[in-house]
Amino acid sequence: MSADVRKLTRNVCDTSPWPQYAAILGASPSKGARSPVLWNAAFETHGVEATMLPMDVTAENLEPLLEALSADRCFIGGAVAVPFKDSVARWLGSNLSAEASAIGAVNCLFRQDGRLMGTNTDGEAARVSFESAHGSLAGKSVLLLGPGGAGKAVAAYLTTAIGANGSLTLAARSNAARDYAQRIGARFAPWSDIDSVLAGLDVVVNCTSIGAGAQLGQTPLTAEQLAHLPSRAIIYDIIYQPRPSEFLKLAANRGLSVLDGLTMNLEQAILAYGHAAPAPRGAAATRSAMQAAAKKLS
Repeated sequence: MSADVRKLTRNVCDTSPWPQYAAILGASPSKGARSPVLWNAAFETHGVEATMLPMDVTAENLEPLLEALSADRCFIGGAVAVPFKDSVARWLGSNLSAEASAIGAVNCLFRQDGRLMGTNTDGEAARVSFESAHGSLAGKSVLLLGPGGAGKAVAAYLTTAIGANGSLTLAARSNAARDYAQRIGARFAPWSDIDSVLAGLDVVVNCTSIGAGAQLGQTPLTAEQLAHLPSRAIIYDIIYQPRPSEFLKLAANRGLSVLDGLTMNLEQAILAYGHAAPAPRGAAATRSAMQAAAKKLS
C-alpha cells in the first residue's frame, strides 16, 4: 500500500504483510463494519493471500484516497459505506455498471482490465432478504424512507419486484428525490406528507441513517404514526447496528412484523466479493464462509 493511502485515512491502515488488499470506505467503518470480517473469512476459505481493512475517511480526503487506491494495483476493490456512495459514483464517472449508473450510487469497487469500477449490490440484497423472510413483494403498497445512496438502490429493485399492480412511494426531506422517483416509476411524498400515505401500506422500508451512529436511539416514524398503519404492515429497517433499532422496537410493540438489515448486509457482501475478489473454490464456498462468519458476529 502506498504511503499516500496511510496518510489519507483517519484510522491506522497497514496492509504491508499482504500482496493484495480490499477496503471498506466510509466515515467510520472501523467502528463496527461487518464487511472486513465477512470478506476475510472468504479470503481464508479460498486460500487467497489478502485482507480487507476499514478505511475511515473525511469528505475532503475521499477523492485523494480514491486516486491513491486506483493507482495502487495491490488494491483489488471492496465496499463503500455511508455517506459516500453517491460521491464515489460521481468520482468513477463512466466506470460504472449499468445498475450503478442508473442508481447513481455504488457500494462495491472492483477492477476490470486494470480500471477501478463501481457497482451496486444493495438493492438486490435488500429484495432477496425481504422476500426470503416475508414472501413476494408483487402487488404490495410500499413506502421507502430516505432515497439516498442505499435507498436509491433499494428503490430501483423494489419497484421491479412490486410490479404494475403495486406502488412504491419515496419519502424525503429534499425535493431532489422527486426526479429519481419519476425516473423509476415511483411516487414521491415530501417528508411532511408521510402521514397521508400510512393507512393503506403493506410495507415500510427505512433507508435513512436515523437510528444509527450519531442518531442512535432516534426513529424515522413515531409510535403515533405507526399506529396509523394496518396490522398487516411489515417494517423493514436496513439498519443492523444497533439490533434491533429503535424503529423496530416501536413497530414490534405495535404488533407489526419486522425485519432488520442483517441479512441484507450478508447478501450484499456475498455479491460484492463475487465482483472484486478471487474465488477459486466457487461462489458456494464464499456464501458458506460468510454465513459462518456472520453467525459468530450475531
